[in-house]
Parts: sequence; structure tokens; C-alpha cells
Amino acid sequence: MKTFKDKVAIVTGGGGDGIGHHLVMELARQGAKIAFCDITKLNTTEGQLAALGADYYSEIVDIGNKQAINDFIDNVLARFGCIDLLINNAGIALGDLTFGEASEQDFEKITNINYWGVIHTTQRCYQHLLKRPEAAIVNLSSTQGILALPYLVPYCTTKFAVRGFTDSLRAEHRIRGIRNVTLHTVHPGAVATNITLNADHHNSGTQQFHEELQRGTQPIDAAKIILRGVQKNVGRIFISDGRAQDLLARILPSAYVYVVKAMMRMRGISAR
Repeated sequence: MKTFKDKVAIVTGGGGDGIGHHLVMELARQGAKIAFCDITKLNTTEGQLAALGADYYSEIVDIGNKQAINDFIDNVLARFGCIDLLINNAGIALGDLTFGEASEQDFEKITNINYWGVIHTTQRCYQHLLKRPEAAIVNLSSTQGILALPYLVPYCTTKFAVRGFTDSLRAEHRIRGIRNVTLHTVHPGAVATNITLNADHHNSGTQQFHEELQRGTQPIDAAKIILRGVQKNVGRIFISDGRAQDLLARILPSAYVYVVKAMMRMRGISAR
């Protein structure tokens, strides 16, 4: 996708002040028509879009609710008539907890949002994207969709699933010769968002991990990296230390855990 001008773009999780918000704003600045949703905090993004004079549609949507997704996509099509770009950005983290501390409800919640939200939204938009001269699907995984870390078992599970889904669909498109719809997996490392503080479970390392994230890539820069990757048809888009974590997983596919353990000790984080 060479340009976003006059394209109809959907961004899930576009409210607040994170990567999704900045994706919405950057797309609007580049002339796209914007449809975005979130569970809350849409007003800030709406106000800034209005100030730009952008053509947009917004809606409160629980991305873990299939019917809510269907209704949202119906409303987007009624408003704009087509879909050119789908960015599945919405996602949550549960926080710092061991596998034994994670309940069935915890797993169901994060899976419904981080995994099924991506699947349902993509399935609902897919046939419309195939009809466009050029279109793209962008799914946000994580570096923890590449490098599995302790105390993040539910989160890693969903992000590995998003990676597998997107990479597999990209391979299918190439085998089938579908060239008008490109597939992009995004692997952010440390990005200065509040995902840790917004998690359901907080433990002794929560504040430290949050502070480490604040030293990472700013959300506005992450959004620009993602959109440049789409324009250049980059299949796997890395942000911050994402490429370094990918390299570590490749070089030490089993032994990397000892590197992680050593880094935890250096930071004064004890195993629970």
C-alpha cells in the first residue's frame, strides 16, 4: 500500500493515548478516512480528529464480543462503503502472575480479546478487503509472540497465536497469488504505554517493568514505524528491542531463559 490517502482504515483499540491512538492520528494526517473503536477513552482521539477536519467514525466496542464487532463493521461499511486497511491493535495484558495464579477466567478474558478479537475482526473484513485494488491487514503481536517470558504465560500464548495466524495467512496469500492484500505482523518491544498499569494483576515488579517501558519507543514513533512498514510491504515489523529479542530467540531457542534469569537478577527481580 503506497499511500493511505483516501483509504478507509479501521483501527481497533484506537482510543486513549497508546499506539492505536497515534495510528489513528497519523493515518488521518496522511488523508485516510478513519474508523476506530475502543472500550473507553474515545473522546480525546475524537477531539483531535475533529480539529484536523478528518473524516472519521468511532464507536465503543468490546473487542472480545463477536456481535459487537459485527455491528461495528456493519456501521463502518454503511458509513464509508468499503474497507482498505485493517489494523488489529486492541489488546490487553493480565500483568505479572505465575501460571498457577492465572484463573480460567483470566485465560478466557485475554484470549477473547487478544486472539479471538483479531480472528473475528479479520474474518468479518476479509471479503471486503479482497475486493479492493490494494489493501492490508496489520495484526499487533509482540516480542512476546517470539520470545516467551516467565510470569506472562497467558499473554505470550495469545501473542504467539496472533503471530502464527498472520504469518500463516501471509504464506497462504503468497501460495495462492493474492497480491492485492498484504499481511503484516507487528512485534513491539518496549513501548512507552500504560499497558502494565492497566493490567488486572499487579505484583512487586509491576512498577519497575512500567518504568522500563517508559524508556522505550514513544507510541507516536511506533505508529510511524508500523505505517512505514505497511507502505514498504514489510511482513514482520519490529519496534524498539523487538529485533534483538527475535535474534536471541533464534540463536538460543532453549538457552535464552538463562539470559532472562541473569537479567532479572541484575534488575533485582527475584523469582516467585
